[in-house]
Amino acid sequence: MIGAALYLIRRSLVNATRRRVARLRQPKYLIGFVVGGLYLFWLVFRPRRGTGLGGAASPNGDVVAVGLLGALVVFNWLFGSAESPFTFNLAETQYLFTAPLTRRQVIDFKLLRSQVPLFISAAASAIIFSGGHLSGLSLIRVVGLWLVYGTLQLHYAGMSLLRASLAQQGVTGLRRRLGTLVVLASLLAITWWSLRRALPGVVAAFADDPQRGYAALASIMHTGPLGVLVWPLEAVVAPLLASSAAAFASRVPAALLVLGAHYIWVVRSTLAFEEAAVEHAAKLARRIEAVRQGRWAARPSHAAKSTGRIRLRLAPTGGPGVAILWKNTVGATRDLSQRTFILIAVVVIGGSIALASGPMRGLDLVAVLLLGIGGLTLLFGPLAARCDLRQDLEMLDLLKGYPVRGRQVVGGEVAAPVTLIGLVVWSCLLGAFAATAGRQGSDLPSLGDRLAILLALLPATGAVLLVLVLVQNAAVLLFPAWVSVGRDRAVGLEATGQRILMTAGSMVVLVVALVPAVVVGGIAGVAARAGGLPLMWAVTVASLMGSAVVLFEGVLAVHLLGGVFDRMDPGTAGTG
Repeated sequence: MIGAALYLIRRSLVNATRRRVARLRQPKYLIGFVVGGLYLFWLVFRPRRGTGLGGAASPNGDVVAVGLLGALVVFNWLFGSAESPFTFNLAETQYLFTAPLTRRQVIDFKLLRSQVPLFISAAASAIIFSGGHLSGLSLIRVVGLWLVYGTLQLHYAGMSLLRASLAQQGVTGLRRRLGTLVVLASLLAITWWSLRRALPGVVAAFADDPQRGYAALASIMHTGPLGVLVWPLEAVVAPLLASSAAAFASRVPAALLVLGAHYIWVVRSTLAFEEAAVEHAAKLARRIEAVRQGRWAARPSHAAKSTGRIRLRLAPTGGPGVAILWKNTVGATRDLSQRTFILIAVVVIGGSIALASGPMRGLDLVAVLLLGIGGLTLLFGPLAARCDLRQDLEMLDLLKGYPVRGRQVVGGEVAAPVTLIGLVVWSCLLGAFAATAGRQGSDLPSLGDRLAILLALLPATGAVLLVLVLVQNAAVLLFPAWVSVGRDRAVGLEATGQRILMTAGSMVVLVVALVPAVVVGGIAGVAARAGGLPLMWAVTVASLMGSAVVLFEGVLAVHLLGGVFDRMDPGTAGTG
């Protein structure tokens, strides 16, 4: 069995490499590969002060590594799924499950096949985090990361099988979540009980010198109940942080012990493994086909049994653009869980309140986190949310068969991601304003000025979002052969390079589109200021006028792109 697994690993790697190399004959993949390679070279060898993982063997490195690993484990406990963790395809289920192999041999086969991508990920991570400073410890870092990744893989697998087993026994999702929260609350109580006496000394040490604070916190992690709780995490990351080969050799046995315990846990799971794996293989095949067709938000297999309730109803009559907006919005949001949003809100608010100290209140940290989330969503949301022409390009022949004008199609396609991302960004802005509404002090503007800033940011963020989404859809219509959709989607360095080029182009177009808006808005703001309005409210007037200019540019762009859509040949989509 091991020989067959090694043969499949070798042939799969060779065939995938040949296919990737053959695709480089197309300019869109070659240019993306070159740009992605240059970015990777800069990322690894750019000048930096530290030495990355090379200087990780320090008290603060130990604390940070254990904290990150613990956060990943807790996140999986809260938001993990009950799906089978072993991604068998349909061919593997037909051959492996009918072969004279035991359950353990089948799991060993999948674990063995997964070690190659894990090792490649560990090597790439070690090279990137070390800043290109390769030394004799580089191999230790790679093996250490490999152990961390392998243990996490088995832990995620064990938790998934545990959830599936509980589901088979009739334990509902709410009760499973409640059990997880009870366990986490118990762990937090034990942690607080362990830290309550030593915490003042740790805070004083951090105030005196951060290095002393990390050292004091590291010493607490090795004693008492907290030491018992943290020991598995520390044992897993200890080989990664070894400063010499001898230290690495002395720490590996404990990491292997934790890894072996997870392996036994997975192998002895009570779940009906074969049935779950076959069901997951069929589900995975449907998802792969959906991704190849550009339908990233495909529903899982249980959708065939119950389509669920559509909260947003479509009126019997109305504009065609509204129907396209409804279709893309429902398709992108139908699988969103309210429970997930509630848990995220609880984590954000609870964590902010727990971390608040001194003049920084918990609500202040909530506002900062919401502003950060809103900013990241504004910048990267247009790249991630593909519920527009990037998703529907493969159905171009169907769209052009409708008795609908091109500008209506383009308007509906653009409106969907603008609406969804805009709601997230505006919710973050409104939440940050509400969190600081009752805050008084000289370090913050007055409540009236904060309201003016909010009213200025709402249209400004909408204008920026409109331009960024329009650029993505304009690229689909103007350069359809250079846009990767369906089965031809780029991956790896090619995809990274294409995203970099698209981001750079979006920034250039954004600057060009904002020039008239800044001019008009500046004139309106100066006039409002001369008319006696306060400064912040003059900025609000400028933002409204500038956003109106961007909106006019967006409407004009939709009309122009609608003409391009009308003249577009379905046979040219994604063929270059």
